[in-house]
Amino acid sequence: MALDITYRYLIDPDEVREALAAFANQPVIGLDTETFHDYAAKQNRLSLLQLAAPTGEVVVIDALAAGIDRARPLIEDPRAMMAAHNARFDDGVLRGAGFAAEGLVDTLRLARKTLKLQSFSLASVSQHLFGLTMDKTQQRSDWRRRPLSRIQLDYAALDARIALRVFQELAERLQSEGRWEKELRWARVGPKKEARDPKECSSPKRPGIQLRPLSTEERQLAASLERWRWEKARAARLPLYMICLDKTIEHLAIERPDTLEALAGIYGLGPAKIAKYGAELLERMK
Repeated sequence: MALDITYRYLIDPDEVREALAAFANQPVIGLDTETFHDYAAKQNRLSLLQLAAPTGEVVVIDALAAGIDRARPLIEDPRAMMAAHNARFDDGVLRGAGFAAEGLVDTLRLARKTLKLQSFSLASVSQHLFGLTMDKTQQRSDWRRRPLSRIQLDYAALDARIALRVFQELAERLQSEGRWEKELRWARVGPKKEARDPKECSSPKRPGIQLRPLSTEERQLAASLERWRWEKARAARLPLYMICLDKTIEHLAIERPDTLEALAGIYGLGPAKIAKYGAELLERMK
């Protein structure tokens, strides 16, 4: 499978509307997003929206220049199936931009149901399925700056194309096994599937905890923790709240726990999150 693909980089709203005509009535569309972190708003912001059609058409829409409002009819059409790897991340980004994506299907979930791999990242799945080595270094590049480099745009366009190709390959395998309809239902992403686990999002030991305003030193620590959270969310392509909540960061900054046991008393930190992130959080407390 060749790395080079042809795509259109769109910075004009009218060009977006014209280009998306090629995506009408497609059986499935590959989708990916590139984001940057807005520290003031404490959330990921959309930089690019990439779409790939089975016909070969690939577009990279600049959300900062062209915006993506012209893409609303497509994004919010429940009949438009859009395949994205770790789609809950893209769903969160799109919803943060004011769009209610209804047709997202997560190829990460499909891969976990179909393949036996140690890692289910897009790079690992594409290597396994197609022998394609993907260079993911651009994932951490600055997606806020303009102009974007050709390398960045090539990377963005390829991710959408690979997401589509992974979907097609996994769908074919699952159909041959008679499991397609069942696994497709599991892989769909929507508001109900995004409900957070109450065991992870609240602390039974401290319900309704009230936190005081942070001191200058505590705000500095909170800022450090926010940077850590952003790095983790971006690497895992998860919404920030899936790493930890804003209130968790504030509580950490005030209490400054120095043991794993002490972390259990922090708002929003359950056993699973402590096991996964506890050592890193304690290192940040020093």
